[in-house]
Amino acid sequence: MRSLLRWLILAPLLSCTSTPSTGVAATPRVRVGAASADLEGDDSMVIAGGIHPGKSIGQEGRLRAIAVVVEKPGAGRCAIVACDVLMVNRDLLDEAATRIEKAIGIPFANILINCTHTHHAPSTCDVHAYGRDMKFCRRLVDGIDKAVQDANANLADAELSYRLGHESSVGQNSRLLLKDNTIFWIGDKTDAVRPTGPFDPELPVLAFRSPDQKLRAAIFNHSTHTIGTGKPGVRSPSFYGMATQELEAELGGTFEFLEGASGSTHNLGVPFPEMVLRIKAAVKEALEKTEPHAVDRIAAIKREFAYRVRKI
Repeated sequence: MRSLLRWLILAPLLSCTSTPSTGVAATPRVRVGAASADLEGDDSMVIAGGIHPGKSIGQEGRLRAIAVVVEKPGAGRCAIVACDVLMVNRDLLDEAATRIEKAIGIPFANILINCTHTHHAPSTCDVHAYGRDMKFCRRLVDGIDKAVQDANANLADAELSYRLGHESSVGQNSRLLLKDNTIFWIGDKTDAVRPTGPFDPELPVLAFRSPDQKLRAAIFNHSTHTIGTGKPGVRSPSFYGMATQELEAELGGTFEFLEGASGSTHNLGVPFPEMVLRIKAAVKEALEKTEPHAVDRIAAIKREFAYRVRKI
């Protein structure tokens, strides 16, 4: 099977130069706005993330579309969006980006929409033994549009700071070599020998603070599969999403999580509350150590590429 994909081959580039380490904050040369929109689900909706269609009764936390809009006056504007869903088909993503471009003028190429990959939200994709819930899909498109437009409406001066943080205990490479020379996926792993590959512990953090140093928005990235809930059988943004919501309550501002490359990276033993606690601690530590950066321009690249799905 051969197809074309151009969605999310997008890197909104904050072209930065480091502020000299003089202890003087960078002049606020960007404008930043942030907002979120709740995505309403209900118990009748199929939950995506398993091989078979899932079901939920009730919900913990909020399922959201979260948007951060960054503008360099006279030199570009971009929108970075995170959605608490497993994954999304391109027709919905293109529709949302086109609506945003028409409504507020952010170029289609400058709109990045990322899925947090929670395995505990209503289905927005066709996968395995189930399809997408179109009622929830419509709410997702509307939520993305609303979050970006609301973020754009509250643009204000801010300075960018950055820190490459680290969290190495929440996830691990989950392809484990077993004693009989097979590879673990699910089931018993008591005879595990070692992981068959590395784990990416990097946790980059972008922080946007107002001239009086109040946190307006923070974006962080990490690479563990977004699986696990505090309560069994509920809709949930999972541990990353719950961490963002608790960070907002504790520190103010809007927090946005972008899922990294987590194909064979899972949590294999850390309890859910501890995962939330450790992610929050790692983000807070990085926030305390962020250093100001001046932004020269905002640009993005998005292009189609061909790919092939292997047939067995």
